[in-house]
Amino acid sequence: MLAANEAVARKLKRRAIPTVYRVHENPDPEKLAEYREFVFSFNYKVGDLTHRAELQRLLAAFRGKPEEQALKVALLKSLKRARYDPQPLGHYGLAKTNYLHFTSPIRRYADLVVHRALGRARSPSAPGGAARRLDHLDMAEITSIAAHVSATERNAADAEIDATQMKKLEFFQRQLTQRNPQIFRATIVDVRNYGLMVELPDALITGLVHVSSLTDDFYLFEPARRQLMGRRSRKRFSVGDEISVFVARVDAFKRQVDFAIPPNSRPRRRN
Repeated sequence: MLAANEAVARKLKRRAIPTVYRVHENPDPEKLAEYREFVFSFNYKVGDLTHRAELQRLLAAFRGKPEEQALKVALLKSLKRARYDPQPLGHYGLAKTNYLHFTSPIRRYADLVVHRALGRARSPSAPGGAARRLDHLDMAEITSIAAHVSATERNAADAEIDATQMKKLEFFQRQLTQRNPQIFRATIVDVRNYGLMVELPDALITGLVHVSSLTDDFYLFEPARRQLMGRRSRKRFSVGDEISVFVARVDAFKRQVDFAIPPNSRPRRRN
């Protein structure tokens, strides 16, 4: 599929036929700088992340480490969103110079535009409605189509996320109503002065364990080590630790879930 998409993109670009490319632009330097500082807090050596080779080296360095998930999520947040554009601006995530959507596994309209352009490239003088229609697809129209399909793609993705999140909130709300909350395994993906950001791999949801719910001790925030440490017990909660949690509060309006840690439960450091 990738090879076919690249081959068609190169052919249409070489023939200077207007079409819709799939682009993923290079990350914003400021966002990468912020991510670089975040990685530094885990004591990794980081070079210039604008170079893909350095980024690949970093990904290999923390593969399998306790903080891997947190660093991957932070990296994704620093990247730009893929979109459609009339210019072949390249695809950063796939490391492709020329790329578009041609193989259409999900019936995208962008693929149809590319199919018509390819037909025009193969038979520029052939009669027929498709060829005549493409004669009138100038760059302004292609630009408008690219903007439209990018917007509708974002709307569809956001709607899917919202629907899934709503069902998850309903599930956790039922647990609160029944007063028999299930115990979930969770991974700490970030530590702030106000609590632990956790991810539940079995439920595919993130939430907060507020520091006020840690009632067994008074916890101090250590920003350099990104951890909370009990003043008396010296118990530590760090990024990458695995903990057990149950639902404590559901805010349907803000679409947020707060969790709590069962009594006598301790964090487990991943190897």
